[in-house]
Amino acid sequence: MSEKQFCHLNALIIDDDAFMRSIITKTLQRLNLGRVESVASGEEALTLLKDADSHFDILLVDLLMPGMDGIELLRHLAEHEYQGGVLLFSGADSKVLKAAVNVARARYLNVLGSLQKPVTVDALTYYLTHYQSYFRSRHTVSGGSLLNTSELRQGLNDGHLTLFYQPQVDMKTEAVVGVEALARWKHPQHGLLGPGAFVPLAEESNLVGDFTTAVIAQAIDQMQKWKQKQLNLQVAINISSSSISILDLPHLLEHYCQHHKVEASRITLEITETQVGQDMVTMLEVLTRIKLKGLCLSIDDFGTGYSSLERLQRIPFDELKIDGSFVHGSYRDQAARAIFDSSAALGKQLGMSIVAEGVENQDDWDYAAKLGCDIAQGFFIAQPMAPEDFESWLQRRESEKD
Repeated sequence: MSEKQFCHLNALIIDDDAFMRSIITKTLQRLNLGRVESVASGEEALTLLKDADSHFDILLVDLLMPGMDGIELLRHLAEHEYQGGVLLFSGADSKVLKAAVNVARARYLNVLGSLQKPVTVDALTYYLTHYQSYFRSRHTVSGGSLLNTSELRQGLNDGHLTLFYQPQVDMKTEAVVGVEALARWKHPQHGLLGPGAFVPLAEESNLVGDFTTAVIAQAIDQMQKWKQKQLNLQVAINISSSSISILDLPHLLEHYCQHHKVEASRITLEITETQVGQDMVTMLEVLTRIKLKGLCLSIDDFGTGYSSLERLQRIPFDELKIDGSFVHGSYRDQAARAIFDSSAALGKQLGMSIVAEGVENQDDWDYAAKLGCDIAQGFFIAQPMAPEDFESWLQRRESEKD
């Protein structure tokens, strides 16, 4: 790990236990963060966050505090539109921690995950790396929107949208068989931004059509470049709920595939489980037409929504992608393991390929393999990378096998 990997990050620890604050502060300082501060209560944290000169990229929030507890603090952070990452920790039961993570997600906070005390340096390193890859990889500004509608529209024209690619590996052969295309935004002042900074704005601003077109065009263009280098990979592209209602989407996909001479079957469109059932008639029409064009369909983040078997049967999904919150650590978390087990079994019964997302260590890999998952994706394999970095990584991986 580079000594300067986290030097641009500022963290705020919120815990009423002075000893625990001291331990976490020293641990973060060992990781060479730019600035680490701590407060003893949620009230103090909110006061500090209101100071325009005191922005923090990451908040580490203890759940059990006198007065304003961590759950209440999450509500206030959402009301203040806090834009940074949130990492929860506590000595409470793992079910309570998981419920707290769900609360944070429901309030649209950038929750990184949760830790049980004592907090270790390895766990903090993992979540800091996760933050950099999925949220804001270089700089973050708290307490306000990083983009406005006009910047988004102009940025789409100027090529500020870029795609990173995270490898997907066949669990039997360990061969790299595909990638997931993940949208990032190259901001001239704030660096590389994660999707939370611009996807919701695109949907709210009626720019989702332009945004979807840009993502599809860039992904298929990259597929053509890789094909010319004899890299025939399956490429997964996330499609938002608003995009599914675009009736011309099947024609758009067909056009780009034909123009770039890319096989439609090499593209997998990922639709999150929470989107299934929204305007079911239109969704069913668009997705069925997409399937007729030869593309593959995946239900993403499975386990986080409320899909019925009837809905899963009506939509012609090829793949079931189990959410990382049920994959990572499932070997030691009974509740997550139960959901992981039943989801994998359901997918197999429906004849779907099973993708385990969030495979972050050897134990995650081993348990996913035990369940018979077909594909694995996660930090244990590799982080999302720019195309040229992915190609270099793949070459190193192949040479190490020889």
